[in-house]
Amino acid sequence: MAEQNHRLQQVVLFVQKIKEYALKENPGHAISIHYRWNHTLRVTQYGKKLAEQEGANVELCMSACLLHDIAKISMKERNVDHGRVGAKTARPFLLEIGYSDQDVENMCFAIARHVDGKADFEHQLTPESKIVRDADDIDRFGAYRILLQFRNHIDDYEKLIARAKLRIKKIKKMRMNFSMETETGNKLFNRQLDLQIDFLDRLIADSQLTIIPEL
Repeated sequence: MAEQNHRLQQVVLFVQKIKEYALKENPGHAISIHYRWNHTLRVTQYGKKLAEQEGANVELCMSACLLHDIAKISMKERNVDHGRVGAKTARPFLLEIGYSDQDVENMCFAIARHVDGKADFEHQLTPESKIVRDADDIDRFGAYRILLQFRNHIDDYEKLIARAKLRIKKIKKMRMNFSMETETGNKLFNRQLDLQIDFLDRLIADSQLTIIPEL
């Protein structure tokens, strides 16, 4: 356990160094970089919980979660390929700190495919790769993301409610049709969607009270 935790802390330090360098080189993107780091920490906690429930390798899941967005943190790639770019960056580092070739391939596959389910190298689908992808999606629909969805409309009530009505349609459709890759991930993801649906229902209901009173 001590060896595993030591490796995990080395991964943490590696990502933190990437973050600090990115902040130095790209000060204008500080908000985005800090957000991506905080997102990474939450994803890692979700990854730990999923791995424990699904019987996967907890250490590998947590390390891969910590590394899953390093291409975004470093500002090397911010689009759909950021997982595949991040895997290339992570591979030599993971080998350097003592992970086996097999474990490195597993983690890099998880990092590479977390965005769209596609890696740029052949590897069998593993529990760890499913968990990293699920953990990422779970956080993307968390409470903080509700705030981000509406931050540009907070001072315009009509636009805020219009945005809420569009968003709740999307979330309800997703609740009916979208599934995670693990059973535990599905439960946590649906809980996130239910949180958003409940909040948006209340927000829209409040708007229906925001009218001139009559007897």
